[in-house]
Amino acid sequence: MKSNKKIVIFDLDGTILDTICDIAAAVNCALSLYGNPQRSVEEVKSFLGNGSLMLIRRALQNGGDDEFCKEVRTHFRAEYEKRMLEQTVPYDGIAEIVDRLNEKGIISVVLTNKDDKNAVPMIKHYFGDRFALVRGVRADNERKPSPDVALSIIADFGFTPDEALIVGDGMADMQLAKNANIDFLPIGYGYTDPSRLYNECGIAPVLSAEELKTALEEL
Repeated sequence: MKSNKKIVIFDLDGTILDTICDIAAAVNCALSLYGNPQRSVEEVKSFLGNGSLMLIRRALQNGGDDEFCKEVRTHFRAEYEKRMLEQTVPYDGIAEIVDRLNEKGIISVVLTNKDDKNAVPMIKHYFGDRFALVRGVRADNERKPSPDVALSIIADFGFTPDEALIVGDGMADMQLAKNANIDFLPIGYGYTDPSRLYNECGIAPVLSAEELKTALEEL
């Protein structure tokens, strides 16, 4: 990985915020309305990474067509908006890491497959104005692993892909980095088995915020 980085693109769930308990609670509330069995936190964790519609499709006992999944997702979204700040916490040390990047003149942004209307206020609540930009899924943009939004963000800040770094815990983050030809730093303390990440990308995942801080100090 080159050390000339000017911008770091962070994933949200499982990378800078531990959101799984609030997500699981909202999923189970939506499932219960349709007589589906409850899912454990570990199960819901394994369903994450490709947006809320895929989350619901994976959580439903027998799946369902798009219209049914969207109907269940509507209830999930309503419940999640009510409770998304109840049990969610930042991972220790993340705020300090972003502060350090800002001091060094390195831009920090958040790119997530969480709905934009949830991601923006959530980051504001936990991190204030530390991040230069927060971008979630909107009606008019592709979700990760599409490279389009990431490349647009990088270009808008006046940088090139080789000056960027993607930090994330998911397979979608890894594939995004590959699709956009951007260096990738895998997170092993999040929601994807670190051995799976290593097997897929060949890069040892960082297993704590302290390791993440050390890795980013080399930028």
